[in-house]
Amino acid sequence: MIKKETIRDCFNLLESDYGKQTNQKRELWGKMFKEYTDKQLVEAVGEFLRIGKYFPRVSDIIILIEGNYGDESELAWIYLLEKVDRDGYYNSVSFPKYPAIAGVVEALGGWMEFTESLTEEQKKWVKKEFIKLYPIIKKRGEYPEKLLGFYEIENNKKYTEEFMLERYGKKLDGKKVEREKIEGSENKLLEKGG
Repeated sequence: MIKKETIRDCFNLLESDYGKQTNQKRELWGKMFKEYTDKQLVEAVGEFLRIGKYFPRVSDIIILIEGNYGDESELAWIYLLEKVDRDGYYNSVSFPKYPAIAGVVEALGGWMEFTESLTEEQKKWVKKEFIKLYPIIKKRGEYPEKLLGFYEIENNKKYTEEFMLERYGKKLDGKKVEREKIEGSENKLLEKGG
């Protein structure tokens, strides 16, 4: 959590270079930078002093702290297209570099539907929707760790626990099932119920 003194000192430093500001602007700064750390604000103000020509708007400092969402959305789109080319419709995927991609793709229908929607005619419209949704979903911070592809979905359907018990005498975790215990507990349940 940022210290009030850090916000005050940064504001005063900017005033010394760009001139006196209103009390309303000072209060706005006090409210808008609460969620950041001391280090983030000090570094952003230092960077702005190097490049700025006027007293910064709050959004100028936030962009220096968080980066421009448009730029990150574009980079995430390129990363996503590489994953589509490499893993395609069939493989499950995760996005360690830009984890919010998974949330956007899920919102757009899921991995398989998304890969199918990337026809040459539709790609520019899908990209526009992706660029619009990415910052919203990233800010929300809730997205799946991975998206399932065709193979994993089909395998999950086939290899249910009952299938593993019937066919291989094993649980999904690979441990051997002791059939006598299962059959014995089923018989006891039948005896109690009947």
